[in-house]
Amino acid sequence: MPITLSGISNDILSTTIYEIRDEVAEGLFETTPFLSMSRKLGKIKSFSGGYKLVVPVETKVHSQVTVLDSGWEALDLSVQDFTEQAEYDWTRIAIPVLISGREEAENSGDRAVIDLAEARFKNAMSALMRQVNTQIVKGGTTFPTLGSLNGNSGSTTVAASGRTDGLLEAIDPAAAATNTMGGLTRGLIPGLRNQWETAGGTLAMADLYEVEAKASTLLPAGGDGGRFHLTLASPNAYVAYRNLLFDKERYVDAKTLDGNGVASLAFSSGIIAPERAADVSAAGDGRNSFMMLNLDGVQLHVHNGADFSFSGFENISGYDGRYGRILFMGGLTANHIGSSALVTNAEA
Repeated sequence: MPITLSGISNDILSTTIYEIRDEVAEGLFETTPFLSMSRKLGKIKSFSGGYKLVVPVETKVHSQVTVLDSGWEALDLSVQDFTEQAEYDWTRIAIPVLISGREEAENSGDRAVIDLAEARFKNAMSALMRQVNTQIVKGGTTFPTLGSLNGNSGSTTVAASGRTDGLLEAIDPAAAATNTMGGLTRGLIPGLRNQWETAGGTLAMADLYEVEAKASTLLPAGGDGGRFHLTLASPNAYVAYRNLLFDKERYVDAKTLDGNGVASLAFSSGIIAPERAADVSAAGDGRNSFMMLNLDGVQLHVHNGADFSFSGFENISGYDGRYGRILFMGGLTANHIGSSALVTNAEA
């Protein structure tokens, strides 16, 4: 049995963490725009189990039109299944929160031990959330089954991994998409091909407006009617965008400020926010400058029992210490990508 010099039981220490967990998660989500806006807008979906995340996708027209010249023509009653099932993997990951008996002894007093536990928990939570965010935005982590927005074959991360399931491709939407979407061939189906535009090395407002106009003609069924709820911009692309606005820029209200107080600019139906994880290390169109997302078509599914959930502290058998773990289980899914867009090569 480990020696607990502080006299604080695992139950009491765990209860302290449970009480601050929502506050910590809320604050840390603000540093990751995709997670933050998805949560604020209620676009994160929960699930309770299953071997796969199964999402219905409309790919065909259910029935046929009949021309009624005289009014007595027989209706064409031929029908076909209009949906297919996209199947996505989920990932389950954990990060430990550990305190040794020596550290408890060195931190004199119960309050000091509680402060140490809170600091360790916040540090571990932040690390786990950054990793989840990096996989979603960029890919290339040790848990690729979570899925990724990055489907640009010219980007450094995708080129190195060879994966062909990223959602946003740098391909003209008039051409057949090459990546799969939940195991489905995207081909020439408009709703399964994201909009794409290259800025050619110099950003113009027309680059953003063009993809917004095209994406707005392909809104997903059952959504809230918004266009781009969130645009993730690489830091340099964000600066280029602001430089185009000059005195015309407008800020969203204070409730949409991120956790460190940096204002997010209003754009389309939502905001445009800088994203450090954007993959811009390649040259030319391998740079993902703007990921423009309709969050009704691209959504994160999170297990309702592992939404960055803390397990509570317990003793470590054979060691002088205790630990708890923070769990995340989920997967990035899509049922409509035509309403989202990618703009490349806009770095100043």
